[in-house]
Amino acid sequence: MEKNLLAELHSLPDEALLTADEAAQFLRLKYTTLAWYRCQGVGPKFSRVGPKLIRYRVGDLREYASGQAMGDGVQRAAQAALAGRRRAASLRKNSEG
Repeated sequence: MEKNLLAELHSLPDEALLTADEAAQFLRLKYTTLAWYRCQGVGPKFSRVGPKLIRYRVGDLREYASGQAMGDGVQRAAQAALAGRRRAASLRKNSEG
């Protein structure tokens, strides 16, 4: 997945409609995972356009993502990344002063 595409998707207004593939990229999920969520009646809200087309509102995707707790592994990785940034900033500050 390209970072530019992900940034473009996240910059869209809440009313914009995304395909299932774009929605999966927005949420950083596999397309099949999002399809499984849909079949199980869980996951973000979606709309059917005709008999086969599925669309997701960006606002609904944002709402869904904000309500999802981070897993333990993701939390540890985020904490390690934050600690690394703080350490690097501290080293830069000490080397400048």
